[in-house]
Amino acid sequence: MRVIADLEIGDGLALDAYVTDTPSGAILLLHGGWPESDKSEVAALAARLCKSGFVVFAADFNLDRSGPRGRALDDAVVALRWLKASDFEFDRACVAVMGIGLGGTIAIELGLKESIPIAAWSALIDLKGFMDHTATLGDSDHLRDYYGVSWETIVAAGEQVPFLRGVVLEFVANNLSLLASTSPLARVTRGAEQMMLFNSTNEIIPARGMALMQERMAEFGVPCCASLLEGSEHGSEYLLSALPGTIQFFREAFYPDEPAALAESHGTPDHQLNGIAPNLSGGVHHTSTDVHV
Repeated sequence: MRVIADLEIGDGLALDAYVTDTPSGAILLLHGGWPESDKSEVAALAARLCKSGFVVFAADFNLDRSGPRGRALDDAVVALRWLKASDFEFDRACVAVMGIGLGGTIAIELGLKESIPIAAWSALIDLKGFMDHTATLGDSDHLRDYYGVSWETIVAAGEQVPFLRGVVLEFVANNLSLLASTSPLARVTRGAEQMMLFNSTNEIIPARGMALMQERMAEFGVPCCASLLEGSEHGSEYLLSALPGTIQFFREAFYPDEPAALAESHGTPDHQLNGIAPNLSGGVHHTSTDVHV
């Protein structure tokens, strides 16, 4: 594996390319975080995906007050078009997008817009449901300003939910009537490609959004696998649990008629790929279940 860092792709943006000697498809990988984060936060995930046979492009983007359908989505489109036009070797018919946290929300928006396969971990999907469910905190939303405050400080103060409410309010410029239309649920069509979603049972991102997306995709006859993990981990924190199933998802999305052959050629992880993660104390245990609503 080779890592080529800080490739300039235009509009003041850069990405890191993780290149394997035997590439199949390519994955555009979007980091999470708000308001400050960058591609270095998904370096470990990018390396693991690359070692499984994919060329991975970890891209920076601007997640500003315009929300997941604003500047961030425009930046993701720039990265996607750049990688498709690049000189890197990979199957141009096999391109997908993956995101973590709010990067997962942008990945869903990009994947629906460009009709490519999508994987998202801890994506914020049901904006209206989240705001309705936490409405008792609404009276003090205007008193909170988290710019410049570290995530560790927010967690230590138990302010995760108010923080996320503030993020959502910025997405819709404090106009609650825009919550439903801002959710990616509003942009699912029959032209969508398949999707893989992971969420844990007790994290800051409500799992109901994942279930609603699976239901919405089913209405249009598009496959969507939603896997629920036990615990309170968020995004890249469940790397060991979610990565095997994500790798299998990409392999089958790219080559649906030959997943077994592809797995053999790129080395399926010893702990398998069907929702079973390694138990570090020995053996294996089931960590995910399909969610149906």
